[in-house]
Amino acid sequence: MGAVRQALESWSKAANITFEMVTSKAQSISPTNKGDGINLITIAPTAENLAIFAEGNNAARTRVFYDSTTGEISEADIVINPFPYSAEDVPLQFSTDATPGTYDLESTFAHEIGHLLGLSHSAIIASTMQASQGLNGTYGLPALTERTLSQADRNAARSLYGQCEKSGSVEGKIQNNVDSKFLPVTAAHVWLEDVSSGRVIASSQTTSGGKFSIGCIPEGDYRVMTEYLDQQFLEPTALARGARSGGRQRTFRSVEISSLLHIAPDKAANLNYVLVPPQNSAPTLSPRFLGLNSELSTSPLPAEAGRKLRIYLGGDGVDRVPGSGLSVSSPFITVDPASLTLEEFHNSTPVISFEVTLAANALPGDYSIRLQSNSGEVAYLAGGITIGPRF
Repeated sequence: MGAVRQALESWSKAANITFEMVTSKAQSISPTNKGDGINLITIAPTAENLAIFAEGNNAARTRVFYDSTTGEISEADIVINPFPYSAEDVPLQFSTDATPGTYDLESTFAHEIGHLLGLSHSAIIASTMQASQGLNGTYGLPALTERTLSQADRNAARSLYGQCEKSGSVEGKIQNNVDSKFLPVTAAHVWLEDVSSGRVIASSQTTSGGKFSIGCIPEGDYRVMTEYLDQQFLEPTALARGARSGGRQRTFRSVEISSLLHIAPDKAANLNYVLVPPQNSAPTLSPRFLGLNSELSTSPLPAEAGRKLRIYLGGDGVDRVPGSGLSVSSPFITVDPASLTLEEFHNSTPVISFEVTLAANALPGDYSIRLQSNSGEVAYLAGGITIGPRF
């Protein structure tokens, strides 16, 4: 109950939301075709609850009922998996004390409550709404990052529920130039980084028409990037949009679409971009894994100001990135290009490692790792490094 309360409090503070908790004799989430009027959090091993995990072994799932016309949520039910297991079919447990090999229960609740509020998965790696949850002991460290909401999480919640005085927004459209025809890019990830600090501030995905909109952005100057998302990072709704638009979304290469976008209070900045060759071709540089202590994962890299880290990266093409092609767009984090090492890992993709130094005055928040190969192609691990506490 303490984990539930703390997770609810995090979201309440983020967007001035008030939750009222009461006990209920209900144990099962509502069936898919009709809600029962109760916003339920349950871990009971009933048939209805177990059925929601038939499509995959998640730590938890949330079922949301909403008006398809207005988007207004009428009910949301959260079920914690009574019998989680690993990819190797090893039974898993939840804990609140960072016991190695367990899921952190508060982090699980925080993620699912985000869905209850209407948020989708985030492609910012250090976000609470990131699609995957690491086990305690990943990198030899507690996996408690998701307990604390990232700036991108807070921005998303405020955009839906909060007050956005003295803030602005950005809206635009991303298109692909295919055979001299402009086609909208569906489910592209777009994110903003503060120019002065390098911290990730907000993110979104394009609609089926290629449009995106991000609100509640503090006044300031921002760098804006976009990247293609692999299918496993997309929500079912985004996959359905891709099917309606004529099949799987065409891939493209990551690109910085603005190096200096000014956001003014109570104004909407407009930012449109057309992918042109070679940006509209399939990426050959595709970092997918990152890690510490000789271990790879999809979890963010927890860091401390004033420390030095050796970071591991794995994925197609990373072995074609020189030391000078590794960077973090922040004055607080410095990469040592001479430290670049090609590692020997027993997997199908190459792995490299390198050292970064974090300044003693590095600000809490999430920072992206940028890679540029010898061919000039660029790729990012958005929000891959997180310095806590974020808030």
